[in-house]
Amino acid sequence: MSSKRPIKQLLSDHKTAIFVILILIAGGSVGTYFVIDYMNAQDPDIITLATTTSTYDSGLLDYLIPKFTQETGIKIRVLSVGTGQAIAYGKSGDVDVILVHSRSREDAFVNYSGGQVPYGVHRACVMYNGFLIIGHLSNPANLLPGDNITTVMTKLKLGMTIGHNTTFYSRGDGSGTHSKELSLWDQIGWDPITAGTNYYKDVGAGMGDTLLITYNDANDRGYTLVDRGTWLSFNDSYTTLSILAESVVGEDYLLNPYGVIPVNPVFHPHVKYVAVCRFVGFLTSPYGQDLINAYKKYNAVLFRSCFGTCNETHSCPTTDTEISLWAPFHSEYVGLSI
Repeated sequence: MSSKRPIKQLLSDHKTAIFVILILIAGGSVGTYFVIDYMNAQDPDIITLATTTSTYDSGLLDYLIPKFTQETGIKIRVLSVGTGQAIAYGKSGDVDVILVHSRSREDAFVNYSGGQVPYGVHRACVMYNGFLIIGHLSNPANLLPGDNITTVMTKLKLGMTIGHNTTFYSRGDGSGTHSKELSLWDQIGWDPITAGTNYYKDVGAGMGDTLLITYNDANDRGYTLVDRGTWLSFNDSYTTLSILAESVVGEDYLLNPYGVIPVNPVFHPHVKYVAVCRFVGFLTSPYGQDLINAYKKYNAVLFRSCFGTCNETHSCPTTDTEISLWAPFHSEYVGLSI
């Protein structure tokens, strides 16, 4: 049964937390922005979330959102897009909150730019998984277990440019996965776009479509980059593909953190900010974090929770401020267990 509570009670319950957050957002103009936040909290029944295809295609949101709605009465409309498009929706105020995985662009989203207030506020690290290089069992690039990422990318480059026995399928869609792939090429000092090789294919599609195109490679020599959560959701369909490279001990280049960021109510006063705070509180609460860890497919964990610990787990910067800001919103979920 839903434990949805009147907005006045919610504001009272989280008064200190909201007070602190709004001071930080508004730069001291507290009274004005309390009015904005209260007015937009009057209709908290639905919020809009822009998120990556990986969180959607993996089934994670279908698992988490009903549990959040059951406890709060708040429904969530999901827009499943790449990280780049999700951030664009946040900038334009077309969504209330984003859940994405591209730390450099997330940091830009929450920092001042061009003298303007930031588009988003108070990123919280929610979870992480890893990126994988997937390819056909024939493995013409000869990727070996234990190869570090520099060796992996160099072998793929040589297969495309010298051996002509390797095809790499890139999402090419501005997603977090696409950004990670480009950073891996940059790490070996090579740009596949300007290189002009015919063996690098810019798909311009989501992860599911890119996997399908890789699978259908006519010569069984296709490779692509995919996050582990999405791969575990699809791998039973693509029987000739397998994991050919992943993180090795001592490296974190392929680790993949996800951050949730409310859209700034100062920049876009219409956003459902209080409802979003409850959603972030849900994701970062011990209950929400346990739910994330418990989500499995084929008896494998797809995502691992990391709120407050991402410094230790995958070198993703976090702060005591981030923890202290969101901890008061966990109270709504105390006593719940999976």
